[in-house]
Formats: sequence, C-alpha cells, structure tokens
Amino acid sequence: MSRIVVVGIDGLDWPVLEPLLDELPVMREIGRKGHAGEMPSVFPPDSIPSWVSIFTGYDPSEHGVLDSIDYFKKGIKRFAVDTGAFRGKTFWDLAGERGKKVIVVNPLLAYPPWDVNGVMASGPVFISGEAMATPKSLAGELELPPLGGIVDFPEKGELTAFARKSHEETLRTVEFTVKLMESRDWDLVFVSILTLDRIFHFFWRYHDTGDPTHPRSGRHAGVIREFHKLLDDCIGMLQRSAGDDTIFMILSDHGHGMRPPSYFNLNQLLLEHGLLESRIKGPKFLHPRYLVDRAKNFTLETLHRLDMEDLAYRIAHILPWTRKLKKGDFLTEPTENLATASEFGGNNPFGGIAVSRKRCSSMGLEYEELRDRIIALLLGTSEKNGEPVFLWAKRREELFSGPHTDKFPDILYEMRPEYGTNWSLHVPLVTRNPRHRKISGGHRKDSVMIVGPLHHWRIDTRHLSPLNIASTIVHLLTERTPDGHDPAGTVKNRCSFLVRD
Repeated sequence: MSRIVVVGIDGLDWPVLEPLLDELPVMREIGRKGHAGEMPSVFPPDSIPSWVSIFTGYDPSEHGVLDSIDYFKKGIKRFAVDTGAFRGKTFWDLAGERGKKVIVVNPLLAYPPWDVNGVMASGPVFISGEAMATPKSLAGELELPPLGGIVDFPEKGELTAFARKSHEETLRTVEFTVKLMESRDWDLVFVSILTLDRIFHFFWRYHDTGDPTHPRSGRHAGVIREFHKLLDDCIGMLQRSAGDDTIFMILSDHGHGMRPPSYFNLNQLLLEHGLLESRIKGPKFLHPRYLVDRAKNFTLETLHRLDMEDLAYRIAHILPWTRKLKKGDFLTEPTENLATASEFGGNNPFGGIAVSRKRCSSMGLEYEELRDRIIALLLGTSEKNGEPVFLWAKRREELFSGPHTDKFPDILYEMRPEYGTNWSLHVPLVTRNPRHRKISGGHRKDSVMIVGPLHHWRIDTRHLSPLNIASTIVHLLTERTPDGHDPAGTVKNRCSFLVRD
C-alpha cells in the first residue's frame, strides 16, 4: 500500500508543458519514473464539470454539475453549486471510509468543507464567504491561505500585479499544505492549484507568437514559462515533505490553447436554413433592434482594432439589454424557433443546439428526423477551402446516458479550434472575435496526467481517463479497486488505469 500526493493543476496543458520539461526537473523526474502525457478530458472540457468528474469518477451526465464561468458577464456569474452532487462521494471520502487519513486543500466547488477522515480546507467559488476548514480547530492552528475560485478580470495595465498576486497565492496554498503534511499523519494529500488557468486566459497572446494579437513588444512574454517553473518548485516542496517513496499524481481538468480568434455565427446558419426565426421582418435598416445590434458590433470591432478592449468591456456593462445583445436573443423569436444555438459551452469550439419538441409538434415534424437534418447540416458546413467547420456533431444520447443527460442540449458538437460559437444574426457566418485580446487563452479538450514513481505498476492506456482517477487512487491506497461500492447508487463502477507489472 502506498502514500499518494495528488496535485490538481487547473488548465495544465501537455503541448505547453512538454517543451518546458528540461526546465522543470521535478515534474520531469516524476514522469521519468512513471508516466507523463496527455489524457482526454470530459465533455465539455470546462473546470466545473471536469473537476467533479475527477473527484467522483462520474461523467457530467451522471453527476449533473454543468455550470461554467463566463468572464464577460458583469461581476462574473454568481451561483451556489449544490455540493450534494459530490459531497461524501469523492476519492478522498472513499479513502477515508477505508481508514486512510487525508489532507484536502482547495478542491474547486467543495465549499463549505465537510467532515473527512483528516482535514479539509476550501474556499468559496462564485459566492461570498471566507476560506473554511474542518475540523474547525484547524483555522485556529494555521492561518488559512486564499482559497476558492478567484475570478479577477484584470485590465491590461493590471496584468503585472495580477501575475504577482497569482504567484503569491499559489505559493501560500502550497506552503499551507506542506505545514499540514509535516504536522499530521496522512495517507493521501490532495491540493488543487487553480491559478494557472487564469494565467493562461489572460497571458496566452503574449506567450504564443502564432496568436493574431501577439504584441511585438515582448512584454509579459515570459509569464507562462515562469509560472510553470513556480509550479515545479511547489511540487518539489511537496515532494520534500512527502518523502522519496510517495507516489505523486499531477493532473489537470482540461488543457489550454489559443481562444478562437474567429466566431462562427451558428444562429445565422440556422436562420439561413429555415430553422430559426428573426424578429426582423421588413427592411433591416428600418428596424431599431437591428440598428442597436449593428451599433454594438461596430463598436466592439472598432475598439478591438484600436486595442481598446478594456474600454469595450466597460461599455458593454452599461448598455441596456447587455445579455440579450450578446447572445442574439435580441433578434430571434424564441417561440417560433425550431432550433437555437445553446449558451452551453460559451464562445468555445464545443457547444450544442437546443431543438424545440413543442415547435416540431406544432409544425408536424418528427423530432428525430429534425435532429438528423441539423446534424447533417453541421457536418456539411465547410470553409471556402473545403475544410469542414464542425469536427463532429451528435445526439446527446450518443455521448451520455446518465440521469442528467437532459441537461445537455439536444445536439452536441465540436468545431475546428479556430472557431468559437456566437449567436449574432444578419451577419456573415464567420466574423472576428472582437474580445480576443481581453481573454486570449481558451480550453483544450485534452488534459495532463503525470504519475510516478510507479515501481511495480504500469499504465493501462485504454483506461487512462478522468473517470478512472478516483478508482485508481483508492486502488493504490488499498491494493483493491472499489468494486461493489457505488456511493451515488446510480452509476456503474469505474476501474483503475494502473495494473501490476
């Protein structure tokens, strides 16, 4: 039986990490003694559904936690996630039930912390509150670091301070974890580092010379590289406290790359094929809603060209109908639409289409036939050079079968990575993303798994999946897979991705 330290790093990306490994001796050595490489994420590859899947081994249709972060919404979306979907069902809960002592620090969404066989500290995400710990006496023994999902939205002039703050908070979280490791008995440590994801979002264009908004000045060019060195130093701190024989598992919830520089206006495609109705019935230039929408688009595009996206963001939040202007509901007739581009997935390459069963019935159309028609439309849509826009499109039931499958849009898809979903009408199918400078980094569907030393174990790549992480951790801690134990009472058991040599 082994002791394990699990380091969750939000957004850690293998194509970024691998070229830096010569400068990251700790992660390089862990991978050399075991395994290092990409691992598929869940769909959608967003932090909230991905981390809950990692915690529990359940896919998003099984746990049902599908919320996502929209940085462009005023003040960031505020909501309280029902932790009942995973409280008591996580890999650290399973380990504790088997008598293993755990230390859990900063798991995303797991707030307020609950009683575990050891200690747990977490912070608020999207809601007000302060970092908390169980047992409550822990807060009196050690000062709690900033914990939770911080959602700062820095302007260009604030980026240096933002990077420094992210650096300091990462270090404080890891130093706090080290103190716990050195003062308590433990079998499993899990610490989550959420700051890299934010660094990627705001600094990608400074790092990536292929980004269309990459600045010539070179300012901030080294932030992403230096942050990876900080992460390697932090893992080294944890390793020194844990000892040489401890297994380290370093993983991410999704990868990161360039946010799509172009929008694909999906509602416009549906409008052109008679699947969506516009409010604009007469001459467009006489309709006030059309004029307001065009003024919005012209303003955003102009400020983008002038590198004034901070001003665009501020203006957007004082305009009337801001949400509807952004999503395109402003110009559509929702009760008349057969199909509508869903907000699911945001302005990313992955998303969904909602199909109205009620509207199908009123028009004498078969729901399944309409879904076939829309899927064929998506797969048949191509660029001028003949390259397909959509990599795939499927019914939701082809991907999921859990009790929360109906939370997904009727049709799911993934576009080429250069395209993000948009909802505008009466525009070309492809337009420029006028917010790309503001947030230039976006999620990729492949995450990272580094684990070692493995000694007498090896990776079974057929089962390398976020859904098998919980089972693998329990397997390593107890030498037994958690067969026959299904804490949710609703889904099949998962298997370990490690097997004996």
